[in-house]
Amino acid sequence: MSPAALGAFGGMLVGECIDIGMQGLPKVELHRHLEGAVRPSTVLDLFRKNRREYVDTPLCEILPRIQITGSERSLSDFLAKFEFFMPCIQTASDISRITSEAIEDCAADGIIYAELRFSPAFIRRLTGLSYSEAVEAVLEGARVAAVHDIAVNFILIVPQPEGERVAWDTVRLAADYLSNGVTGVDIADDTRARGLSEYVRPMAWARANGLGVTIHAGEADGPSSVRVAVEQLGAARIGHGVRSIEDDRVIEMLADRGTLLEVCPTSNVHTQVAPSIREHPLPKLIERGVRVCLNTDDPGISSITLTGEYELVHETFGLSRADLASMNVCAARYAFAGDEQRAALLERLGEPAS
Repeated sequence: MSPAALGAFGGMLVGECIDIGMQGLPKVELHRHLEGAVRPSTVLDLFRKNRREYVDTPLCEILPRIQITGSERSLSDFLAKFEFFMPCIQTASDISRITSEAIEDCAADGIIYAELRFSPAFIRRLTGLSYSEAVEAVLEGARVAAVHDIAVNFILIVPQPEGERVAWDTVRLAADYLSNGVTGVDIADDTRARGLSEYVRPMAWARANGLGVTIHAGEADGPSSVRVAVEQLGAARIGHGVRSIEDDRVIEMLADRGTLLEVCPTSNVHTQVAPSIREHPLPKLIERGVRVCLNTDDPGISSITLTGEYELVHETFGLSRADLASMNVCAARYAFAGDEQRAALLERLGEPAS
């Protein structure tokens, strides 16, 4: 990678370290879906408990319906995994369980700060829980975080097809829980530029009321969705955003504004946003001065860890431990966290708060 990449990571030379040693590095993750972080063993257990299904079926037989097999060819194929196993989640205790297990898995991977995102509207359809009951169930499960020495905040997702009314319900709910660990909002699912524009008012309200805004864009749809998310919805961060590389003007906008892309390399390959990991645009984004951080997206479905993602981009693109540590610090600075929490996080990473 050329020296042009240096600006994004404070002068670190790409490829300067041989021993990657990422397991022990304290890590920050900003883009992990709660529903996509369910353990396969828990899926089977909940099917048996709640639906009396797969009682005599070994996990290995249903695993291909839960996790990526390599035969998937689109985002729709990827999302079909959710469609199979989400009906097994039926109660508030189920939600609390998958939350606590997701946090345990983060801590085991050396993550010291995580933002988990979920959709109260989606949980309501699954379980019949109200929006606030869904949030309360998640927060109950999050109590385990203190035991594992990890800080966790939550982002509430508006599923794009739900429309403006659900968006208003979601951002107001997020604001109600702002002092209790809900710090941001997101718009997800099959986000298209044309559809995003109807969310301008609720996202403006969210920002005005202290919530961070991140938008899924530049994944299923092209760079125009990224421009709408940043310019019209005021997103400080973009979920994925890798198709920004298709438009030089969008790349320049991201670099000039300092917008962070929450990049999920393996997920992008699994959804066919990138044909292969070697063809992933991550190094080009870095060379163009776009701020990026690494994430897992849906580790339960992709069968990955954040440590594994760090090692993958090291092996594929030659990013050094120093590069990745600097990227990690960038994630901490863009976290939807209060000043005290951010300062404590940066201190754990050995960085000044300013």
